[in-house]
Amino acid sequence: MYVVTAKEMGCIDKRAIEEYDIPGIVLMENAAIRAVEVIMDEYDIYKKNVIVLVGGGNNGGDGLAIARHLYLSGACVEVFLTFPPDKSKGDAKINLQCAEKLSIPMNYILEKADIVHLENSLKHGDIIIDALFGTGLSQNVRGISKYVIETVGRYFLPVVAIDIPSGIDGSTGRYMGCAIKASHTVTFGYPKQGHLLYPGRTYTGKLHVVPISLPDDSAEAIGISTFTLDKTEAANFLKYRPQYSHKGTFGRVGVLAGSTGFTGAAYLTSMAAQRSGSGLVTLGVPQGIQPIMANKLTEVMTYPLSDDGTGHFSKDAAVEIVRFLEDKDVLALGPGMGTGEDLFDLIMHILSEIDISIVIDADGLNNISNDVHVLSRYDAPIVLTPHPGEMARLINRPIEYVMENPVEVALSLSKDIGAVVLLKGATSVIANSDGRVYINTTGNSGMATGGSGDVLTGIVASLMAQGYDAFYAAVLGSFIHGMAGDMAADDKGEVGVIAHDILDTIPYVFKSLYNYKD
Repeated sequence: MYVVTAKEMGCIDKRAIEEYDIPGIVLMENAAIRAVEVIMDEYDIYKKNVIVLVGGGNNGGDGLAIARHLYLSGACVEVFLTFPPDKSKGDAKINLQCAEKLSIPMNYILEKADIVHLENSLKHGDIIIDALFGTGLSQNVRGISKYVIETVGRYFLPVVAIDIPSGIDGSTGRYMGCAIKASHTVTFGYPKQGHLLYPGRTYTGKLHVVPISLPDDSAEAIGISTFTLDKTEAANFLKYRPQYSHKGTFGRVGVLAGSTGFTGAAYLTSMAAQRSGSGLVTLGVPQGIQPIMANKLTEVMTYPLSDDGTGHFSKDAAVEIVRFLEDKDVLALGPGMGTGEDLFDLIMHILSEIDISIVIDADGLNNISNDVHVLSRYDAPIVLTPHPGEMARLINRPIEYVMENPVEVALSLSKDIGAVVLLKGATSVIANSDGRVYINTTGNSGMATGGSGDVLTGIVASLMAQGYDAFYAAVLGSFIHGMAGDMAADDKGEVGVIAHDILDTIPYVFKSLYNYKD
């Protein structure tokens, strides 16, 4: 499904009104009806005390229409408005007049002293409807709205946010000084980036995306290129596996990884590639650790490479590596290989001599961080899988900048070097040089553990070897990786999940997704 920014959603609404002559009041009424359906599905509202917080603008208009429908459905509704009645205008004013004519109790919070009325209601409240700010919030919350949000935060009542929790930037997910933490969020037409990116994702609660009769081609018409997937959508990207196949049918993955003390990274990457459906996986490792890896890996082949007795790849391995990769479809490069000038030179030699798809992770990224633009000269597809620290080194910016601007950072680097960039994180972002962006929503905190990224590298490399386009290999790989982490956490709890649990769960993810496939 498409994911939009606040500005893009404004363009979609404007197009519906101006090009299709759908009145704004109709869209507002549709939004209110759909929101009330969600509220009534989640809560018993009959004779319950429902507090509706209303700000100025269309989000407040949505809240007033919702208040009307809840009132007429038997709820005990009380509305709190943060603006004077004479400031209401347009469609919101129409809904305010409707509510007033129905004699729905109205309270105006215009100064700090008025907060006492809200506190008295909160003490006896059952549900809060948050319609203070919509997705267009662009500056920190201040004034009376700030007091209202802070007051609500002191009461442990369920909150249904309308469009987005007040205090969260709809485009970035940033926390705008203070914010309401919702139990549920009902948004209209399309999910917003602020729902999926942290910290906004924390405040959103369960997200409900509801239709409001926008034209079906709305996203395509204004050129939306950002999307996310649910299980059915992810499943439908999966390729069928022909019954008349053999081990060569599903691709040959070469892995260059590992060094003394970092055998686990090589193991996890190789096994993840094997578990993700590749027919043949071969691990190239420094010869000093090859016996260890051969003992650990029974299904994956191992290939010893020169290491000058150090347990690390040496420059002398360059010719051997090129030979090793002659029959491979994809190279997974970097996990646990170490860093240094010799390794940078080794990688440069590999890039100059081969023409297969590459997934570069971990130390592969660290080795090229001084000259990442060398990748722009490579003709075959490349996928980079940095975590925020690695990305910060690649673009020479602070890690805080990366974490605050994940979409912009990933897309900028992707366009700059012509590679797919999979920026890992609590919400991973995958960017393609043509402008497409995917925001992943699977995964959990249990995956913040050593080796988790090595598993992801193996999954992506395996999908590429099976013929998936580099971008969709990264998209599906991220979804599958996160879903494996979710299954592992369901079984063991988030605290106890380790990378091997994610690895072991991969087959069950594929089994589950193929059952969703149309």
